[in-house]
Amino acid sequence: MPLGSDEEKVRLLQADAERGEARAQRHLANRYLRGKGVPEDPELAAYWMRLAAEQGLATAQRAYGELLEQGTAGEPDPRAARGWYTAAARQGDPVARRHLQRLEDAPG
Repeated sequence: MPLGSDEEKVRLLQADAERGEARAQRHLANRYLRGKGVPEDPELAAYWMRLAAEQGLATAQRAYGELLEQGTAGEPDPRAARGWYTAAARQGDPVARRHLQRLEDAPG
């Protein structure tokens, strides 16, 4: 397998993710969401994104909140999504702040 091939990139990314590298976990989750170099798998995407979010990576916290809100890997869970948006917003994530504002402005 040539260095730099998509298969090699996924293999290295998977190894880093399994070692607990939050950024690698987030990138691997995004690959599973899009089916880029791996089969599309929303449940695996949510798994890896949650691991990265639990380590405090703001972009992963926001993304995991989005997966929860949209119900990408199960039933939508806006309450849990709000918690992850809040965690990301506290770290300064502007998109998470907008999501929180949108939820605050929503009727009901």
